[in-house]
Amino acid sequence: MARAPVSAPPIANLVSLRKHRYGCDPSRYPIKSVAYVISHTSLWRIVLKVACCGSIIALIILIVLLALALKPQAELISPNLEWWAWLVGVLIVFVEAALCATLLMAVSQSKAQTKVFVETMRIEGCWRENEMRPQSTIKDLNLVKKAFIVRIITLPIQIIPLLGGAVYSAINSTFTGWDYMDRYFDAIGLSPKLQRVEVFGEDRSDCLALLHPATYDSDNDYARFGFMCGFMESLPMVGWVLFPITNAVAAALFACDIEKSGGPSALEILKSHPPQRSGNGPVSVATGLGRGEVVSYQK
Repeated sequence: MARAPVSAPPIANLVSLRKHRYGCDPSRYPIKSVAYVISHTSLWRIVLKVACCGSIIALIILIVLLALALKPQAELISPNLEWWAWLVGVLIVFVEAALCATLLMAVSQSKAQTKVFVETMRIEGCWRENEMRPQSTIKDLNLVKKAFIVRIITLPIQIIPLLGGAVYSAINSTFTGWDYMDRYFDAIGLSPKLQRVEVFGEDRSDCLALLHPATYDSDNDYARFGFMCGFMESLPMVGWVLFPITNAVAAALFACDIEKSGGPSALEILKSHPPQRSGNGPVSVATGLGRGEVVSYQK
């Protein structure tokens, strides 16, 4: 009696294919954005201007600190000025220079990020002039980003070249991704609660998100995007000067793909319950989610 052929198990059961909500792997956008900026004159002019100013400021601060602060700090570490005291002193000066230059550059850099973000979405044809709004000046100049305390606590990890930057970026990845995509969320009028649903998968407070393992899941699109943005910015010298601008372009490219996919997943409820407009101001719509959430939607 002939035996029935044994059917092979489906490939899908053997191989797990990672799928991303909006098509492309978000970790590719920060790398893709570098070539994108170079190929678009209107963008690299902004990047070049900020990069030159940032490099000059960083160099001046570093020279001043090396001249005035290195020896006193080395003497505090070791009165006999052992060779290792000089080494530790130099590392401390580098950290101090990075902090000072970062604070001075933050304002101008943030404004440049908003400019290149909007310009990139316009180039891609995804910026709706009558509906989207650039991030407000007050929000744009906000230096206290999400999970700010965690970033400050973990900042010294970056002293370790490359490995420290990778660890720091992994810890802060999801919140870094959220910070960059915040410009898009603000542009479409997505409420803070719906932003948390979009980023974390559910309405979870920032404090709870810090302790939740899903926040650090490598399948989280915003974690993947934020990790690559953070790691590129942690690279020595040019990282924090150049890549924050190109990462803003990366956020715009990510936002364009979200737009082409029909908008954020958290906004799907708006398709079945379109907002009712009254007057010339923003409109509100109850979005459900079991919480009576209300989102402001600009028209």
